Amino acid sequence: MKAVKRILLLICSIIVLMMSYHFINLYSKENVKTYVQMKVRADVPIKFQLFFSNTNNEWKEENSSTISYNNTQSWKNLKFLIPEQSRYIRLDTGSAKNQVDIKEIFIRRNTDVKVNLDKANPTFNQLSMKIIDDKVARISLQSTGNDPFLFFDANKFIQEAQLKSKWSFNGTALTLAFLTAISVYFILRYIKDSLRLIKDFMRNRELILNLAKNDFKTKYASSYLGILWGFINPLLTIATYWFVFQIGLRNGDVGDVPFIIWFIAGIIPWFFFSDALSSATNVFTEYSYLVKKVVFKIELLPLVKIMSAFFVQLFFIVFIFIVYAGYGRFPTLFSFQLLYYLVCLVVLAVSISFFTSAIFLFFRDLNQIIAVILQMGFWFTPIGWSVSMLSDTWARIFKLNPMYYIVQGYRDSLVDHILFFNRPYQTAYFWLFCLVMFTVGLKTFKKLKPHFSDVL
Repeated sequence: MKAVKRILLLICSIIVLMMSYHFINLYSKENVKTYVQMKVRADVPIKFQLFFSNTNNEWKEENSSTISYNNTQSWKNLKFLIPEQSRYIRLDTGSAKNQVDIKEIFIRRNTDVKVNLDKANPTFNQLSMKIIDDKVARISLQSTGNDPFLFFDANKFIQEAQLKSKWSFNGTALTLAFLTAISVYFILRYIKDSLRLIKDFMRNRELILNLAKNDFKTKYASSYLGILWGFINPLLTIATYWFVFQIGLRNGDVGDVPFIIWFIAGIIPWFFFSDALSSATNVFTEYSYLVKKVVFKIELLPLVKIMSAFFVQLFFIVFIFIVYAGYGRFPTLFSFQLLYYLVCLVVLAVSISFFTSAIFLFFRDLNQIIAVILQMGFWFTPIGWSVSMLSDTWARIFKLNPMYYIVQGYRDSLVDHILFFNRPYQTAYFWLFCLVMFTVGLKTFKKLKPHFSDVL
């Protein structure tokens, strides 16, 4: 019987291997895009508009993209997506007289190609160009009319940027497909234990909820403001980051979206994950009196801490809608998608905390390590900045962070109005990561559980 089971698992793994290889190759072809990127500084607010065309005399509005520049005298990074077949690029610098400084112009795809406008033979309309620094290709454009723009033939830069990388993606795709197949084999091999634990969660959901309520109330019981501290700290954090990013660093709007609208959609799910993982990791030391009771299912304790943190998250979901309403943005059908991403948040926290809570009893430094990881994780998760600022290679690396999927999902639901079905590869990766971590955590927990009482 065991031999038949292993053969079936092997067949499933081979099927997953072939399917993964196919879809990873497909993903690489679909998601490598071409961008024009530059840094600009102007003396007046401007709407920069980039046109792309196959001819040098036909410019259509539908073949263009616009980025607003509002913080005068400060540098801003502009990134425009262009189709592969584009040849000519035209940059409009507003509809009024102005002075614009431009530097670090790149065509980005598989490689980054630097563009020196003075060597690209650009054509000007109501613009004069002055070279400020030849090393960084910095130029100054002075508008002399009401329709200033320039265009140039970017074909050689685009073709150079589209050259294949030196390393073979086929080898990388095969490696990733093998890792996926091994992960699926591991998940299926121990799926009975995982399903049994999930049934225990469902069977004891009322007990978990009651313990979570009690934990939430007692967390701040010794302070004068009580549970209000659970909401005050995150609100002050939001206010601080908003002041630093938008007032201090003068970050402008993200596209057509006010910065605060875009920012809170990313930081609020991070509040939950950070709080849930930290508290769930320490749960067995906090509830040591229950761990030593043979009759109590201590497997439920990490979920108690996670549900306790979930109450604060529900408050901040309401907070999001209040802030959005203040900006004239009201709930849509896409807002219901937050229910899915809330489930993703809980599943991610549970899958990781089962592993960390078991390990912590035997390695007490883990608590400090997690604190450092969470501190770094805030910056490595695109919460206060956009992943579109990165090259395609670095963007893919940052997207391996499972919290990126949830943060982007909140923004998809509230700002961009994109369904999670439209991100199939990221969705598949996220759930595979959670299932692997949950299985690893469960096996680690079961192996170490008999020794918990000895180290408490």
